[in-house]
Amino acid sequence: MNLVGFGLTAHDSSVAAYKNGKFLYRKAERQFNQKHAYAGMDWALSVLKEWDIQEYESAESTWLLGKNAQKIKDGNKLDHHYSHLLSCSVYRDSHLVLDSLSTGPADNIFNSSPYTGMIKVGNRHVDRLLEYAPVPAILNTCVHSTEFKHYEHKLGFSQEDFLNFLRDLINNGEHPNFDQLVKVVDFPGKVMSLQSYGKPNYSKIEEWLSIGYGRNKIVQDELNFSEFDHDLIATAHKFCEQITLDKAGSVPGPFSYSGGVAQNVVINRAMLDAGMEPHIDPWAYDGGCSIGALNFLLDKHNIERYADWVQDDEAPVDEPDVWTTIKVAQLIADNKVVGWYQGNGEVGPRALGNRSILYNPADKNAKDKVNKIKQREWWRPFGASVTEEEASQFFDISKSRHMLFNSKVLYSGIPGVTHVDGTCRHQTVPSSDNPFYFLLEYVKLETGLPMVLNTSLNARGKPICATIEQALDIFKTTEMDAICIGNQVYTK
Repeated sequence: MNLVGFGLTAHDSSVAAYKNGKFLYRKAERQFNQKHAYAGMDWALSVLKEWDIQEYESAESTWLLGKNAQKIKDGNKLDHHYSHLLSCSVYRDSHLVLDSLSTGPADNIFNSSPYTGMIKVGNRHVDRLLEYAPVPAILNTCVHSTEFKHYEHKLGFSQEDFLNFLRDLINNGEHPNFDQLVKVVDFPGKVMSLQSYGKPNYSKIEEWLSIGYGRNKIVQDELNFSEFDHDLIATAHKFCEQITLDKAGSVPGPFSYSGGVAQNVVINRAMLDAGMEPHIDPWAYDGGCSIGALNFLLDKHNIERYADWVQDDEAPVDEPDVWTTIKVAQLIADNKVVGWYQGNGEVGPRALGNRSILYNPADKNAKDKVNKIKQREWWRPFGASVTEEEASQFFDISKSRHMLFNSKVLYSGIPGVTHVDGTCRHQTVPSSDNPFYFLLEYVKLETGLPMVLNTSLNARGKPICATIEQALDIFKTTEMDAICIGNQVYTK
């Protein structure tokens, strides 16, 4: 039996498949060498051809169905947010979906309404609670993204033309200029970390809350700024945090959590502090919509969902042996920036030890040195990977396997991964035969710390490396000092 889930969104398009008992996943950026790439059905069908899948049953999750669809349409065509709901691999009695809308003029034509109920999955009825709220995209947005001039300049559209463009796209499911749009409109950078530099205005938050969640007046009149107004960013972020906690507080018991907002580590931590128990898969963002679509089919056929997703990208032919691992640990101890390319790549927006750039977290100059290679914004901190059994010595969250929660740093000797507010987005690595865990053990022998700075193996605007050629290219074209691919270490 062959089952295929299509996730064809405005960004992070992907395909997930069940082929005769084997699970396969691919994201579009792998092919297009463009971060957050959009792809249509032609690309998806080419992937199936490569996988030699000819006869299959499919479910399609697509943004082009429109934001207002609240149930399955046309057989196996799934609403985008329903796909988010289905994407989680762990069954919970309740589920929360929070996704941010664009803060641009598109908000004028998007409406949303919360809904709850009993959802039928295959032959089973599953109690789930879905709350969809138009949380302002300040959660994931760059400070200039609300200015219409950004669109007008690049597209040559008037504001009226742009709104008509989006209406046509949503109503008709296609538009001849769509590819132009997704290529020229910049996908915004994150401000989770930038908000730490400002102070929230709580009176302004109360004013916004009195108007209502995510109203256009707030989004378009209040958040149209082009300079780095740290206090305004902190205010908007705290506003979104309160909205999210309010929504999550209405969900009974432990819940699965997905949607773009589920990637916000600051708000996720606030959920923990409020006594909530969210389960978040690393593919909770749009790249997991294909997994949600496939889960719909797996449930329909009473096939157990898959929980260990990796990409079908290029894996090295071997793993690093002891001496190779020790060499990499020594390089990290010597404050060398090291690439780490092992096995198949993770499914999700973050590298968790298979596609990583690693550095010594004890170096106070770590941020400047690695940011130069990554070409990242100055305010964005770096995460850490630490052995799970020793994590509590350094962070106040002892288990966080997917870098989805902000933790308070308890140890002053890791400035390279400590943000201005004294927090870190960390990954805990359990004891296993994973080469990454062994590397952390050898790093401890060299530095005294069972920990590395860990960021994804990519440069600005490029996807996380999916081929050995891409990995060697970033090594050669940046100031990276070394890279380990399989059992081979390359140095300059």
